[in-house]
Amino acid sequence: MINTHLLTQLQQLCAVLQPFQFGVGGSCLLWQLGLESEPNDIDIVCTQSDFALIRQALQPQFSLQVTPAHPDYATAHFARFCRDGWPDIELMAGIAVKQADVITNWQFNPQRCHWQDGICWMPPADWLQLYQLFNRPQRVAQLKAYLLQLTAQSI
Repeated sequence: MINTHLLTQLQQLCAVLQPFQFGVGGSCLLWQLGLESEPNDIDIVCTQSDFALIRQALQPQFSLQVTPAHPDYATAHFARFCRDGWPDIELMAGIAVKQADVITNWQFNPQRCHWQDGICWMPPADWLQLYQLFNRPQRVAQLKAYLLQLTAQSI
């Protein structure tokens, strides 16, 4: 069953963010691919140059939340927004993860994103990389299975 409420929220959000370089990913992407029934939040990845502008664009409609630093993440820019009746929105740019005192940077490429039904989606392969970095084995397994199925269908 399609969650039309979430679909509408994502479309509204993407309409506000259209002038910027960004993409929707995370559990919303998995939901769009049919791999998740209830997304936890709305993950938006953007370019570092657009982060402050997107943050500014969201602030009139959403409340900016104070978020404590995460010991494993070294992401350059992160903000969480909330609003009644909406999933939390997590905005990220300059994603980096600390593993055994080594920082691994992940490069966002907005040209890889695509628009579908008024929503700018990140590619599943990008989130496979991110979930591997974030040490989320269940999500990695879901996306690997999905991408293998896609590859098998295209042969």
